[in-house]
Amino acid sequence: GANAVFACGAGARIDMTNVDIVCEASGAHGVDATMEGTITMRDVNITTAGNGAAAAIATDRGGGTITASGGTVVTTGAKSPAIYSTGSITVSGAALRSTASEVAVIEGKNSITVDDCVMESKSNFGVFIYQSMSGDASPGTGTFTMTRGSLTAEQGPLFYSTNTDAVIKLNGAALSCKSGVLLKAGADQWGNAGANGSNVTLIADSQKLKGDVLLDAISTASVTLKNGSLLEGAVNLAGTAKSVSVALDSSSIWIVTADSRVSSLSDDDTSLANIRSNGHSIYYDKTQKANAWLDGRTISLQGGGYLTPM
Repeated sequence: GANAVFACGAGARIDMTNVDIVCEASGAHGVDATMEGTITMRDVNITTAGNGAAAAIATDRGGGTITASGGTVVTTGAKSPAIYSTGSITVSGAALRSTASEVAVIEGKNSITVDDCVMESKSNFGVFIYQSMSGDASPGTGTFTMTRGSLTAEQGPLFYSTNTDAVIKLNGAALSCKSGVLLKAGADQWGNAGANGSNVTLIADSQKLKGDVLLDAISTASVTLKNGSLLEGAVNLAGTAKSVSVALDSSSIWIVTADSRVSSLSDDDTSLANIRSNGHSIYYDKTQKANAWLDGRTISLQGGGYLTPM
């Protein structure tokens, strides 16, 4: 629990430039802001090696605000991400790597914003958005915003959300996940059984996405592709989602890699020429008002597949 730099309370403010931080013990954050404390960092390098809550850049109970630019962050302990937010954390121009954890975690109604960062996760997931019910974070929507830079996940889904609402905004980032799962949302060990899924809004702006979208029966997703975005993957291929919608503008493309099932589909290109099926079909719910424009039809898609009612 030996945080290297700790700002606690609404009047607490710490500013750092060109500092190297090394933490080795369990629960020892590199920098930690709580109870509305504020930390500003420029070119600060942080390494943590402890297991369990030894995040390099963290806010904790009562929230806080951290703004970082530049620097290199590495964590090697289990359950110790590079960034853990129960407040507002903004990082730009930094390299962030976690070897035994997600690279970024948001708990509850809080946020992480990254710009031109290189982010890498070697274990678990890429980015994790959840609510633990511990009291450390108020319930609400967790928001992850990424502009440019890169995000790589060696294991698990690139984005995983449980027991909360989540918004993921992506613009021009290079994304990679070896698991082939772009987004997973569903029940896990937190919350009350039957009500601990997740509702995820994924907005891709000038963004390439590759991987599948997987949801359980108590989870929902809304996927929006705009300004020349690309999704290469399947959506709800098992048909388990409570609901899932996909929306494309006319400049965006969906390359379907397996049969997909959506509650609703909207496409500014009403000819559906921007959906490339590769012989796979997309099934939609003709009872949904949002699908009225399809009039219950079965429509041939480019590549030999069909858009057809369930």
